[in-house]
Formats: sequence, C-alpha cells, structure tokens
Amino acid sequence: MKSGHRDEGWITGRIYFNREDKRLIVKRRNHECSWTVNLGNKWAWALYIIVFMIVVIICIVL
Repeated sequence: MKSGHRDEGWITGRIYFNREDKRLIVKRRNHECSWTVNLGNKWAWALYIIVFMIVVIICIVL
C-alpha cells in the first residue's frame, strides 16, 4: 500500500497499529467524533502502562 493510505495500519477496522505513523492519537476512520491510540507508537504503550499502574494502586489502596 502507499504510505499515508487511509486503510494502512488498521487491524479489523478497530485497532490502529502503524509504526511509520508518529501520531499518538488517531481519528477513527469510520466515526466522525471518535479517536483511538496508535499502538505502533512506543509512547502509547508507556501511556497504557501508566494508566494500568494507577488503576492497580487505586485498587490496592481502596
């Protein structure tokens, strides 16, 4: 596929994984007001780990 093609990086139409795309937040292709995270970006994984750790800490404290 050409670089920048609209469907490049979409897995099953719901998950976006494209290491060549440097954006962290990506607009969903089928929805006007919906966004998703580019799982091909290393900062997305860092964000998920931080959020997961916060949830675990809250669960332990409560």
